Amino acid sequence: MSFFEELKRRHVFRVAIAYIVVAWLILQVADVLLDKIGVPDWTFKVIMVFLAIGFPVAVLLAWAYDLTPQGFQRTGGVDAGSTTSIEGRNWPSKTASEPAKASVAVLPFVNMSGNPENEYFSDGLTEELLNVLAKVNGLKVAARTSSFHFKGHTGDINEIAGRLGVASVLEGSVRQSGTRIRITAQLISASDGYHLWSETFDRELDDIFKVQDEISGAVVKALKGKLLSEEASGRHVGGTNNPEAFNAYLQGMHYLNRGSDKEALLSAVAAYRQAIDIDPNYAQAHAGLATALENLATNNFADLDQVVNKAEAAALKSIELAPTLADGYKVLAKIHSSYRLDRTTAKRKIEKAMELDPGNVGVLIECSRIHALANNVEDALTAAQTAQELDPVSTAAAQILGNAYYLARRYDEAILAFQHALELDPHYPRPHYGIAICMYLSGDVENAARMVAQEPLEWMRLSGLAILQRKLGLDDAAEEAMAALIESYRDNGLYQQAQVHGQWGDIDTAVEVLYKARDLSDPGVSQIVVDPLIDPLRQNPKFAALLAEISDS
Repeated sequence: MSFFEELKRRHVFRVAIAYIVVAWLILQVADVLLDKIGVPDWTFKVIMVFLAIGFPVAVLLAWAYDLTPQGFQRTGGVDAGSTTSIEGRNWPSKTASEPAKASVAVLPFVNMSGNPENEYFSDGLTEELLNVLAKVNGLKVAARTSSFHFKGHTGDINEIAGRLGVASVLEGSVRQSGTRIRITAQLISASDGYHLWSETFDRELDDIFKVQDEISGAVVKALKGKLLSEEASGRHVGGTNNPEAFNAYLQGMHYLNRGSDKEALLSAVAAYRQAIDIDPNYAQAHAGLATALENLATNNFADLDQVVNKAEAAALKSIELAPTLADGYKVLAKIHSSYRLDRTTAKRKIEKAMELDPGNVGVLIECSRIHALANNVEDALTAAQTAQELDPVSTAAAQILGNAYYLARRYDEAILAFQHALELDPHYPRPHYGIAICMYLSGDVENAARMVAQEPLEWMRLSGLAILQRKLGLDDAAEEAMAALIESYRDNGLYQQAQVHGQWGDIDTAVEVLYKARDLSDPGVSQIVVDPLIDPLRQNPKFAALLAEISDS
């Protein structure tokens, strides 16, 4: 929402116009009456001065307060379902509710070292603090994605806390010079802006683990929470005591969190491998490596046979080193679901991950995806909605909710979820494609074509254009998009080629390509039970045999 629109919403223009009209009437009446009752001439000037002074006061009051049936009340955020602007970004509004007293958001610590390359360290420290506090019994902690959406914020703490549904905010800064670091942290009450606690820590880099424990312990004390009995050791499940390995791990997280970016994912793989080289027993680094490798595969950034087996080996190693770490099970669930087409094992792995870490947003997202592919609609929606509740500004959670609605053929609801993802991040990959295909399947081909052209992921954009341009009668353009898809991705894009052939009406070719995709472990094949774009193939006997094979897995 723009500043102009916010002025309109708060009725500032209405109050200003009303004030000017009333002031003009007062001056007209005063001009007539003052002469008749014989008051001094300067009286009229005094009235004008008071009216002029009153104008900015009225405007400020209009901005700050609303007249309601309960009297004057301070103006709040925008209505639920709309958006508010903070630092030029749009954020979803939440229905006002009293947050739990023991609730906190950890905003990204500010890198004050003067070197942008040290950003990963301040971000990594923030994430580690999030992990520590998340293990505190009775303490609600805003999820990582939501907190990091407010990185570099200059907005009001109360407003940010309201968006995240917390009563307090932890923020701070990190200065690094050589082997010394200075970490300043402060815990702020959202309701009144007062500091509940603040402290500065000067430490050697090899003392970083102690600093994390000190900060988290002080926050818990300030909130009067109670630590889990196993919390002190729980934080280090799958962790390391080697600062160099930890530093490399932080770099891996930094790159992995940049999303569907090939170069960033390759950098994440390199950083995690460096951490493992330093400390081979670092289970969290093995899980991170598994996640980064699988992301390379799922985004068609690498040959499947080169990375999937390596991702599986890293996930298994993570579980071997730390059986209670959920991330390894989550990656295995994705691998068995998408590449092995083994839904039974995938379900077992994701259930184990949920048992170990039911509040892990990444685990919930994978749980939703697996249920959606099995056409377990309500379970898929419940997992995605829970992820959104835990992480209200997570683009990934909004995207997976849209995907669950799409695969359930609830296109209007899917479009709303995908639009929400784009409100959170206009450059996020996949929602443009999701909206476009939902529009297309609802009969709006022209708008669908315009939307899919904005999709950042090339393989999605090309396959979508190939389908939609053919439907618009632009056969040459459709053939060109298909040729570009084949040229750029070859066997890595087989499933998308099958979707295109199916929508073109080339049913036999589509089925033939699907079998080849199955043989090469293309992850797209896991969608054929529910994928609407595959519907034209469902009467084909060879397709029915493939579907039965996958459904029984």
